[in-house]
Amino acid sequence: MNYGSPFVGVRVRWQSPAAPSSRVFGLRLPATLLLTLLLAACGSSGSSRYGGGYSERPPTDRVALTAWQEWTKFGRSTVVYGGQANGYTNRTGVSERSEPLASRVGDYWGACGKPDWNGRTSSKPWSGAFVSWVMARSGYTPQQFPRDGRHGSYLAALYDREKQRGAPFYLHAPNEYSPKPGDLVCSGTAGPTWRHADSRTAHRRIDNTANHCDVVTDVRGGFVHAVGGNVKNSVTMSLYPVDSRGRLQPVGGRPWLLVVEKRS
Repeated sequence: MNYGSPFVGVRVRWQSPAAPSSRVFGLRLPATLLLTLLLAACGSSGSSRYGGGYSERPPTDRVALTAWQEWTKFGRSTVVYGGQANGYTNRTGVSERSEPLASRVGDYWGACGKPDWNGRTSSKPWSGAFVSWVMARSGYTPQQFPRDGRHGSYLAALYDREKQRGAPFYLHAPNEYSPKPGDLVCSGTAGPTWRHADSRTAHRRIDNTANHCDVVTDVRGGFVHAVGGNVKNSVTMSLYPVDSRGRLQPVGGRPWLLVVEKRS
């Protein structure tokens, strides 16, 4: 998407040092410049509060750390969603068709039983394989988290298994739960219509409408920071806006389907 040179209006009050009266002038700044200043401010505040900017502080949760390390390894591609900056690429990373990421995509597919697929030999979307690999690498068994390259398949299975005692994952509608590091934030074509359906219908809707999930690595600065595969042809961190309660806000082109809570 081409954002060209979007502008937002900012009103600045200026007072002459020689006169007590003030005048108001309209100042127009590029939205991308304002976004850059915002990210810089977040990084600056993070340095004092968290011991590093948003891209420098490793998560402590093991699932979040696994995803964060892959993102770091392949160039820290970053995309910001919400407002006028929706879909703005702040940084690009290594492409899926370039080494070493091309071969690493083969490792992601290997976790799903398809080791011959990689970034050059297969055109299959690999975001689901990335999530399955992250969970396997973090120590979850296939019984706890299914090894499947389709988001809908593993999400529907998690939905069925959440009724079991001690289930490590639980599915929520986006408006009823605040994501935390190690959780998954997932979008779909139909939104959270599954939430109040009967079990059979909910399973079918999740399976048929899920299209992408990211692993949450941090929540701060008014954004969920989440890493996913096959985003901008790389392992990419997406920044999604949240409200005052930490709940996901709507973003253009990404209807939120559900949030997977990691309970263990």
